[in-house]
Amino acid sequence: MDYQSSVIELIDEGIIAIDSMAHIKIYNRMARDIFGLNPDEGPGHPEGRIAEGDIVIIADNLLGADDGGLEPEDLRVIGIEPSEIERGDAVVAIGTVGGGTGSGVFNRLDKKIPAERLSVETSIDGLKLKAQIDFDLKRLRVTVDSSHYDYVFRWAAGHMIIVDGTSHQVKFYQTRGYTARQEELKAVLYGKPFRGKGKYGQVFQVLEKHINEIHPDSHIIRGLMAVARGESCEVRGLESMINGIPVRCSMEPLVIEGKKVGAFLKVLDITELKALQNERQKVLTSLENLENRIKIERIQKEAFRDIVGSGEKIRRVVEMAKKAAETSSTVLLTGESGTGKGLFAEAIHRASSRRDGPFIYVNCASIPENLLESELFGHEKGAFTGAVAEKQGKFELADGGTIFLDEIAELPLTLQAKLLHVIQKRTFTRVGGVKPIQVDIRIIVASNRNLEEAVKKGEFREDLFYRINVISILLPPLREHKEDLYLLVSYILPRMAERAGKKAVQISGEVMKIFLDYDWPGNVRELENVLERAAIMADGDIIMPEHLPEYILGQNKNDNIDDMITVKKIGPLKELLMETEIHAVKKALEICGGNRKKAMEMLGVGKTNFYKKLKKAMSS
Repeated sequence: MDYQSSVIELIDEGIIAIDSMAHIKIYNRMARDIFGLNPDEGPGHPEGRIAEGDIVIIADNLLGADDGGLEPEDLRVIGIEPSEIERGDAVVAIGTVGGGTGSGVFNRLDKKIPAERLSVETSIDGLKLKAQIDFDLKRLRVTVDSSHYDYVFRWAAGHMIIVDGTSHQVKFYQTRGYTARQEELKAVLYGKPFRGKGKYGQVFQVLEKHINEIHPDSHIIRGLMAVARGESCEVRGLESMINGIPVRCSMEPLVIEGKKVGAFLKVLDITELKALQNERQKVLTSLENLENRIKIERIQKEAFRDIVGSGEKIRRVVEMAKKAAETSSTVLLTGESGTGKGLFAEAIHRASSRRDGPFIYVNCASIPENLLESELFGHEKGAFTGAVAEKQGKFELADGGTIFLDEIAELPLTLQAKLLHVIQKRTFTRVGGVKPIQVDIRIIVASNRNLEEAVKKGEFREDLFYRINVISILLPPLREHKEDLYLLVSYILPRMAERAGKKAVQISGEVMKIFLDYDWPGNVRELENVLERAAIMADGDIIMPEHLPEYILGQNKNDNIDDMITVKKIGPLKELLMETEIHAVKKALEICGGNRKKAMEMLGVGKTNFYKKLKKAMSS
């Protein structure tokens, strides 16, 4: 090797030079390292070819992309039934050459489905075999007993290990540059000879070969050939892929004595740089996702601020509603009257991506049947007597936002059919009109009736029921989450007091006990009405039992004292009072979920006095 050639060999960039006919004149060691043309990679194996009975393990992250054009049907060679596999899938497979179809094992993943890893494993003749794809690390790994054979890919790769069926020795493995060596997965699988590696490897001869014999056709290779022919000028800093490896390239004409005689390509392997860029992008994406999540949670907190409660049932339905808000699916709210269906509908709208659009409320039970169609869908001028002008309906007004149809079960069957069409097509026509109107709306419906029973009775269309029952949320009645009564009263009472023209009103412990014993058939709406009345009737700033409606007192008056004061036996009055106080403290803590501050407020006692009584209660 002459002095000049020795220097070229030491350059830390890959150098490939071709003449004007695209024959390779220089291909230095770094270029061989980059493109896997050095024979000393891996533990080594002699040259050979696949044979009947050999065990084959495959890991292919994008079937058909960079594996020689492997098709699902080709996997029958190793006993894989390919009917479930499609081109473009990620596939891991283990089988034996010549094995009957179905004898091999595999796992697949649709290219459209994100995942962290995909794997399959089995044992054949006592060998523990595993194929795995790690999508985050961009690594294909085949394991034979305890030995790992890894292939790190940038975009796509087909990785294959062949184990001799008789000796159980690894007789072939993939390494970088398999395209240049013409050892693509499909070619080797169908019996094309493969070269030796490691101590069995021979120097891969590239000089004087046409560039396309070593590197497949690509815009980089075409560009290099164009520069060599004098058809193009130099190119610098171009990033591309050669033999599946990310590289940064520069192409310049090769000039000797003022005459262009070819071109040379400088190649820098930027695999590590790309890996760092990928990691940086993943971090940035994670931060962006975290910021979006924080933003969504802040929006949801604000949207659901008027829904009060810390009990398990109310927390569960709030979480369901928050998840529903993140979609555009139709929501069905069910539950008794007064449970807050309207409040939930508006909260879902405010927490959704449509929060800046309109929220249109429609009570289907309160609009006369003969006007309902016009109210919902609008009418054209002259459509009927009294239609003196064109009118937009509720659906049109809700465009870009949300329409909430309360008491949906009261909708006549004729309009149910039209509503079904709107849900399916998001289009409708006004009364008396012929032109379809397209709307972009989110639909939320509510009912206090059992819609399944209504369907059975023929009062509600079955097809409409299934269309609106995409996300169904059942709101619990107040009697099933009485643990939230204290929070509800604390939230509602200040507003009721303000409405009554009073600065501050509180309820007594006796009233709280009455509230806890009452079943609240009218739910939260009834609680609001009772608190508003009591705030008005109270002479001072404390609501007492006498300020409550008679029907509530009627249910509780016979058992209020007996329930609140449990007397085990008649004795001195001082002992009876102490026993009652202990019981009251325990009951208040039970109602307030162990929250001592709330229990203190409920009992209307000071901190020092409360803790004295608590100490007695704990020791009793």
